[in-house]
Amino acid sequence: MSPASATRSKPAIGEFELIARLARILAGSGQHESVLVGIGDDTAAALRVGSADLYTTDTMVDGVHFRAGQTPWRDLGWKAMAVNLSDIAAMGGTPLYSLVTLGIPAGARAVDLLTMYRGIREITGRFGGRVVGGDIVRAPVLFVTVAMVGAASTVRGKPALLLRSNARPGDLIAVTGTLGSSSAGLKAMERGLNSRPATRLARSHTRPSPRISEGQALVAAGVRTAMDVSDGLIGDLGKLCDASAVSAVVEAEAIPVSKDLRSLFPDDFLSYALGGGEDYELLFTGPRAAIGRAMAALGPGMATVIGRVEKRGSRSRSSVSVIDGRGRPVVVERAGWDHLDAPQARSRGRPR
Repeated sequence: MSPASATRSKPAIGEFELIARLARILAGSGQHESVLVGIGDDTAAALRVGSADLYTTDTMVDGVHFRAGQTPWRDLGWKAMAVNLSDIAAMGGTPLYSLVTLGIPAGARAVDLLTMYRGIREITGRFGGRVVGGDIVRAPVLFVTVAMVGAASTVRGKPALLLRSNARPGDLIAVTGTLGSSSAGLKAMERGLNSRPATRLARSHTRPSPRISEGQALVAAGVRTAMDVSDGLIGDLGKLCDASAVSAVVEAEAIPVSKDLRSLFPDDFLSYALGGGEDYELLFTGPRAAIGRAMAALGPGMATVIGRVEKRGSRSRSSVSVIDGRGRPVVVERAGWDHLDAPQARSRGRPR
């Protein structure tokens, strides 16, 4: 494809603007009173006889989200489920059932697909969301689509949902685990690095652990705002701020990163942590008291406060700013992942 034709074929708008426009079209069809949360959050939610269902779906495509042959087949099955389980975790819910649709290209080997399903069985056996059906179709490239349903947590008999739209000025901002390891692991795989730090980082990329119990602990602690870090900390925090009509200040020196990331990429670890994506940790905000209860419930070292929520200025260009230890602005080179923005995808290190 020539540069000119590539320019012509590029979508006129980005992924998130397209989602917003599609949602506005569907909003005109009306929404049933049982629907609590529609398009725009980590999951949809609907009432179900005294409780609430959570619905989410995600697709992984060869050449976009993984490379067949580079990612072990068992790990591919694990990750296909993990990204959906992470959405349920981001709502503080419990995964129940899943449907899996496979797009299979010519020449695919049955042994590889069977191995992939063993990875699916392994992760659902540990975290829930067992597969109860699905579909198989012929496709130009391999893809895996998972649709998952979960149950929302309840507080005093009512559904308690961790929404992006509940952040308020004065809230603290926190994250579980460490950030940047997944994207750094992908880079290590692409470079063929095989040191112990590189191997551990690669595992962070191919086998993320959904924070199911952590999301439930946030609900119990009184936290009501969260999402999972799938598209990069700054990009995802920006979405949360937009949904809540607030801004955020992040302290660069507070961002938790692993020793492996620091040792393997000593000059770039902050860039990976801010914009790398696919960590599937939980990003959450709340009043100081609620965050304190959450930190205590999660345990030492399981979560870190990284900033604060502020009022949104009328002239601010960005909803998220990053500062160093002296309060000086930090330039963010990579804001996150947009599925419809090819140049941004290349900067993030996704397969091309």
